[in-house]
Amino acid sequence: MKFQLGFVCVSFLFLLLFLAGVFNFLTTSEPHRCNMTFMYEYPQLVRVALPPGTNNYKKYGLYVYGEGRIIHKVREMKFDGVPILFIPGNRGSPKQVRSLASVSLSKGRYSGIPVHFDYFAVDLSEDFSALYGGFLKEQTQFVNVCIQKILSLYRTDYKPKSIIVIGHSMGGMIAKGLFLESNGNPGVELIITLATPHQPALLTDSLLSSYYTSVNNFWDKFNTTENNVNLISIGGGPRDKLVRSDLTITEHADFSVMTPMIPGVWTSVDHLSILWCNQLVLVIVRALFDSVDLNNKQLSTDRNLRKNIFSYHLLNRGGGKSFHSSQYPEELSLVSPPGGRWIEMVGNSMVWKKNKGVDHATHIIISLATPFDTLAVEAVNQKTRDWIFACAVPSAVDGVKICKKGINLSSKGKISPPRDKLKRKSATICLSQLRRQDFTHVVIRTLPTWEKVAIYLDLFKKRDRSVMGTTFLNFRNVIIPETENNASYYSVKLPDMSRFWHGYRLFVEPMKGCSSSTFGRATIQVPWSHEGSTKVLSESSNSIEFTLQTAKTATENSSVSANLFLDPQCNYKISLEKSLLLSLTSVVIHSGPSIIAHVACCLLFCIGYQAKCLGAENDCPLIQVVLPLAAKPYFIIQASALFASILQSLTKVFPLLPDTDIKIQAGFVELIVVPFFLHLTAFCLTFVMATSVIVTVVVQGQAFNGLFLRFLKRYSLGINWLSEFILNGVSKVPIVVSAFMVTVAFSASGGLALCIGLFFYIFKLISLYEDFWEEIVYWPLRYLKWRIRQMRNNDRAEARPEFEIPSLNEISFHLSLTLLWLINTLISIPSILVWAKNYKYNNHLEPDPYFYCAVVMSLCVGYLWQSEVPKGGLKWGRQLGYALIGLGLMVMIYGQTSLYRIPYFLCTAFLLITIHQAVVPFFSGEDGDSTGQAVGSETLQEDKVKYTCLLENLSHVICTINTIYHLNICAFHDIELLKFARRDNEQEEEVPLLNNIDKETSEEVEKK
Repeated sequence: MKFQLGFVCVSFLFLLLFLAGVFNFLTTSEPHRCNMTFMYEYPQLVRVALPPGTNNYKKYGLYVYGEGRIIHKVREMKFDGVPILFIPGNRGSPKQVRSLASVSLSKGRYSGIPVHFDYFAVDLSEDFSALYGGFLKEQTQFVNVCIQKILSLYRTDYKPKSIIVIGHSMGGMIAKGLFLESNGNPGVELIITLATPHQPALLTDSLLSSYYTSVNNFWDKFNTTENNVNLISIGGGPRDKLVRSDLTITEHADFSVMTPMIPGVWTSVDHLSILWCNQLVLVIVRALFDSVDLNNKQLSTDRNLRKNIFSYHLLNRGGGKSFHSSQYPEELSLVSPPGGRWIEMVGNSMVWKKNKGVDHATHIIISLATPFDTLAVEAVNQKTRDWIFACAVPSAVDGVKICKKGINLSSKGKISPPRDKLKRKSATICLSQLRRQDFTHVVIRTLPTWEKVAIYLDLFKKRDRSVMGTTFLNFRNVIIPETENNASYYSVKLPDMSRFWHGYRLFVEPMKGCSSSTFGRATIQVPWSHEGSTKVLSESSNSIEFTLQTAKTATENSSVSANLFLDPQCNYKISLEKSLLLSLTSVVIHSGPSIIAHVACCLLFCIGYQAKCLGAENDCPLIQVVLPLAAKPYFIIQASALFASILQSLTKVFPLLPDTDIKIQAGFVELIVVPFFLHLTAFCLTFVMATSVIVTVVVQGQAFNGLFLRFLKRYSLGINWLSEFILNGVSKVPIVVSAFMVTVAFSASGGLALCIGLFFYIFKLISLYEDFWEEIVYWPLRYLKWRIRQMRNNDRAEARPEFEIPSLNEISFHLSLTLLWLINTLISIPSILVWAKNYKYNNHLEPDPYFYCAVVMSLCVGYLWQSEVPKGGLKWGRQLGYALIGLGLMVMIYGQTSLYRIPYFLCTAFLLITIHQAVVPFFSGEDGDSTGQAVGSETLQEDKVKYTCLLENLSHVICTINTIYHLNICAFHDIELLKFARRDNEQEEEVPLLNNIDKETSEEVEKK
């Protein structure tokens, strides 16, 4: 069988590309610009006593936050504020409520607002709720009990009708699950989710999948308008390595937004810092205070008002920090107070600066009688709420054009990231629309201030400043060689950017003579989702990277754009580059977990090929040899896509069929190219894994045995010989280990049983390797024996022993099964962690998602670990191979996203292999029986002959030593060894090696 090295080398290049994407994902991210939220006073959590009948939730708890002087009131359980319940997420703690609670209490105390919030937090025992779904329903029920308890703590005068829920990570899904648990009325009208995966980030067990399915199906039918419920989802952006941004976007929410696009935040946050990032905490707290009805000092019952408030703070803030004070009047007088100064813009660009401020109102008036259709405005230190107006000037007064009244356009402006420590606002105004409304001028107003102020104005035709960004392959393409003089605004459109694997890098390089250290701002906008990024450009950082988290839908006509506000005193070269590294990183982020399914598929295809070879040729080649022949990606990818389309069509006829993980509606790249890349990566990864296991067995086999012995010694009274006896016993009688693993699965965890089985499987490989090595090492002894016989019997010629490499069937067979076992063990690790953490509450994991797999596989290896396995020449080997190949395709179709399905397919593979090895010999007729008996008798005979040969070789070595050193020990050893060998073989009719011994020599030795 020819080894295809070239194909392996090509796949190694794909593995390197995949690892480059992983490395870039883990090491590259934008700088952490979040400020820590400090505690204003000493924080404390006071436990709230739960009502009777909650003994089922012993490991959970409810706490209320307090600090400073109010702690006494909290301990007395006297509350009169707006209740807020914080639900922590995966491995979360109730202490994570401190930042939000402390800032809220401080704002209520010092801002003069007669409103405050009471912050409660649940303790969910820091469970692995994102990796194990067995606790989610119980936690949802507990939170529902806590809500009723919180509402009961308020007196009638202050009793609220609803509660605000803030959920972090999986806490957001529990908050959504409350509506399912309480039939749509849990007493919650506002939910804020922080970095919550509304679709599972990693499906490691069926319980997690079931919870997500039930909750999302309920919310698909739930009418938030009729039930007066608001749901706001906030994601962390690219810095969140645990939850992808697209997973935080949900149709159930009023809107979903990423922190880089929130005014006042403008930075990405990681999965934990989203709770204490001061910029974000301040925005959320301001929105909460604005959502309170000051008449009854409780949450407003107007759903649309609450939505508008959060939309203002999280999406469209154009001025003040309060929603109510930032409501723009439709029309304002522009001549009050009197004495204002009016300046008419001349030309198509203008820069107006006052370093020492202005002592009177200043109005810059821009005429609409111009060929341009767009006005870009950027204001520095513009603290006036109402600052942009449209008006109709009837005539000039004293030669100066003045507007007496103006229609307020300030809502079109948005605050921008500060540059040079100066606050900024910006707006783009469509002049064509104003002309159709019979306006003649636009006015920019600046009220008196002593601080530095500046206004940048740029008139242009939109088509001249909207540039289509195109690239050729991965080369940098200059799209604007040099910007226009005095131009401050450009928009780069990216119509080709529509899929998650698209990654671009935009460069803005100032030409010579530009003296500004920070020369502009770049904002990436994705119209179909509130994602993107904003970056201040400088000499040291003149590029911005961006990838898509949410793919463009077929009905979406808009495109991604990069909006640039630049210093008009400089000229710039703008270029665009399609980044291969960013594309690889996006593939790793979105499709990385599916590499496990590809590896499992490769293994099943290889074992299927080995099964056919074992049945037809009585040969089981190594997986490294089989892999290039069996796991070709062009067959697997196309076949899985074809069968996935068939199964998708069958789900309409058979609704009980599960949904496939391969979506045929995806594009060609997502359906073929990306899986092809991942499969070649998995191909090489499988090759590396198999080689690594062999190298580990060869190099560290003795160390592993020593470690295993020390472990056994610890539990065998510290007696060395007892631990060695146990180790030898379980290696000779593997059914004992199988029974022990089944016991562990019943009494503790199925994942733990799989972990124990993996260790013993490695020990099994070490034993097989030692046996293989002994066969090779003992050949020189057989050759030495032959030479000695030739020297002692010159007149009798004997055949020279030929060197033969021992069969690798056992090692090859069990190596492949070890790798299959390894995949199942890796997938079950979360359940092992959950079992270990909750051992003090229950020594048995309930429910256990991998119990049945562990029991079946443990029973299977009780037979597969026997010495006569694998049996060659059995019937139906080809059919077994086809069945395993079919399981490999099922893994590709159903297991790329739903990883919890993979163990069931691999468990089925173990069961089929065991049945074929154990049952087929008894149903194969005479040929099968004789084959099985022949294999068994030959194995037994070979073992006895091998042992006898070893004894003879040792005897002749001792005789040689006696000849050299004239010792009188040869006769004694010859007699004892021959007696031992004959006693071992007294029931055998013929032992070939013993018959080859010179009888005369034996008689002489016995006489001596």
